[in-house]
Amino acid sequence: MLLLGLLSVAAFSCQESVARFVFEARIVDGGNGNPAAETDATTLRIGIQEGELPAQEYEFPITDGDFDALLEFAAFTRPTRIRVEIAGATTELSSASPIFVPTASAGLLRLVTAAPSSCERVTFDFLEAPRASFGMVRSGTFALIAGGTGPSDAQIEFFDLLEWESRLFTEDLSVADLGETRAVSVDEAEILVVSANAAPFVFNLLDPTRRIVPVVLHSGAGPSSALVSVRGVGAMVIGGESGGEAQSEVSLVAPAAVVTSLQLSKPRAGPAATALGTDVLVVGGDVEGDAELLLDGAATGQPVEGVMDGVREGGLLVSDGESRAILIGGTDAAGAVRRDSLRFNGCPSACATGVGPAWTAARLGVLQPADSALLVGGESSSMVEEVVWNDANVEIRPVLEMEVPRAGAGGLVLESGAFIVAGGDDGVSIRDDFEFCVPSALEPL
Repeated sequence: MLLLGLLSVAAFSCQESVARFVFEARIVDGGNGNPAAETDATTLRIGIQEGELPAQEYEFPITDGDFDALLEFAAFTRPTRIRVEIAGATTELSSASPIFVPTASAGLLRLVTAAPSSCERVTFDFLEAPRASFGMVRSGTFALIAGGTGPSDAQIEFFDLLEWESRLFTEDLSVADLGETRAVSVDEAEILVVSANAAPFVFNLLDPTRRIVPVVLHSGAGPSSALVSVRGVGAMVIGGESGGEAQSEVSLVAPAAVVTSLQLSKPRAGPAATALGTDVLVVGGDVEGDAELLLDGAATGQPVEGVMDGVREGGLLVSDGESRAILIGGTDAAGAVRRDSLRFNGCPSACATGVGPAWTAARLGVLQPADSALLVGGESSSMVEEVVWNDANVEIRPVLEMEVPRAGAGGLVLESGAFIVAGGDDGVSIRDDFEFCVPSALEPL
């Protein structure tokens, strides 16, 4: 097989029912060019994990930025991960794909590379409109992008993680100006969208016949509610404000846009919430700054004893997804940014609280991507940090610096630990570009 172009990999499978299906992987820099050009790179390493098969690693020489690579997959019908490393005496670049099934793709994978602990600004693909304070939620190898832009701009678009391309939907979605928007997963296909300017709806990213299904949530559901995705259960909209009064209702949106009403133990406006397995921890949204648990299957929240955090408007509640969480940031009653934190351990069965570490770089407008403990950007900040648990201890550690500051950005984290950041406010203008970021080390295949 003849390979055309620099740093292009072809793969084929002669097994199962996909004989000679050809899959192309393009390895690029942020400008869609050759990342090995004008470097001392001498080696390309490609790791492949197909389903439950053992991971395989291949090595190819790079000469003057060029190489030939032809890989044989065991099959193209298994969930697949690919990792790429480009190495030389002073060159170290890497990338990784999301999990994907090759036969369910268009046969093209574009891998943007970056050096460890850095981000590569992408200039070959842009959002359809500049966006800040918008929803960005992954579904398989695509991501829904909604709101956070001007009334005359495209309100909804999607991002193809495999091909690195943002596109408008071919259907006429007829969505009004959404304004500031948040979105969370209901299940693998459905995404709940709650905006400041329009009625809430469930968007189906995989079924074009059910793109937008309106939902009726409780009174006061909106900007002052907490939104959280609970794996295997649905999406929760918690508390809120109506007529200046805090609300105690909770709307659970299950697959097929089925809404069930639940109840907090007290009214809350602007609480923070996070999923701990199939239970949800809710903190704040009141003067006392107390907490409660929405236990799986229970209709009413159960108070957590001994929590008195005070006013913390706009705080972030970051969890390990199981039993531990930390509440950070937000503003106090005087409007000052809070640098103290409150940690939770042993939840939900034996929820204990204690003083957490100081967040010395506390700021507003931080992105906390789904299924991660990252803290991305913020007002006048290009910093990325991560909440890290070590037994009963918890730390907030620096990870890297993005190319530009981004407040109110969107983003998602891949299985490898690499992540993508989009849009945001850099302090001068609203952005429409992306950055691909690689931590100090990627997760092994």
